[in-house]
Amino acid sequence: MTPRFPSLPDDLPPGRLVLADESDWAPPGLHGTALLWVSDAPVRDAGEVWARLRSAHAQTGLVPLLLEHDDDHPDAWVGRWSFPEPAEVLDAVDPETALRSLWDDLQDDAGSDADEVPGAGEPSGPWPGLARPGQAGEDPETLADAFARHLQDDVDPYGRPRPWRLGLVPAPDGAGALTLAGWDGPCNHTNDTELVSAVLRSWADRFGARVVGVGTDTLQVSVARPPQDIEHARALAVEHFAVCPDNVWQGAHDTFDEYAHALVGTHAWSFWWD
Repeated sequence: MTPRFPSLPDDLPPGRLVLADESDWAPPGLHGTALLWVSDAPVRDAGEVWARLRSAHAQTGLVPLLLEHDDDHPDAWVGRWSFPEPAEVLDAVDPETALRSLWDDLQDDAGSDADEVPGAGEPSGPWPGLARPGQAGEDPETLADAFARHLQDDVDPYGRPRPWRLGLVPAPDGAGALTLAGWDGPCNHTNDTELVSAVLRSWADRFGARVVGVGTDTLQVSVARPPQDIEHARALAVEHFAVCPDNVWQGAHDTFDEYAHALVGTHAWSFWWD
């Protein structure tokens, strides 16, 4: 019997449902449940399709995700949903508690792992608390649609178009979709994707952030209300560091302060977990 799943739009490309049973770590209560729908191949005009499906979320209950396609691993989006959790697990997580937990774990690792000793200028010590919200700015949904179209036209370092597949998750928002579908992108930092989702929900409230693009270990987020000064950006960068320390340790910026400066006025955030 086909698992219960919201009705799919009629004009989708060929695709398939991914079942919780295909994950080795799905809780018993999710067995027989369809986690998400995934297109079989990259989608032409994927950003336009994403924007259309995003605008229909209130009617369909389905959150669209742009899923980065890899020709060398065409089945990656069937097997990358390792840690699905029911909605009650996700909804029980307080965002600041999640950040404090991730921060404390990072500090503990820095004290025990020579490869993860904080560098000069990197934050350390007790959890400093949440950054203040961003100021009123662009409409988050309109900006997310524009960002999806930007990703649609993005190219890789070799100048080749970056293909995107499409995912649809029964979820209230993009942040929650990652946990409900069981995305394991941050697994080299945490297996508790619900912590990352809780923080993303807080960023949605405070900064107008929206989840748009998802890779096997990357995340692309649009941001309607980014920090406008360096002190605000430094406070936010601490949160980024707690969620994704590799952004600072192995990213494009040489220091934590350079990373913070790059957040000022920036309407897109990218995360990568090595």
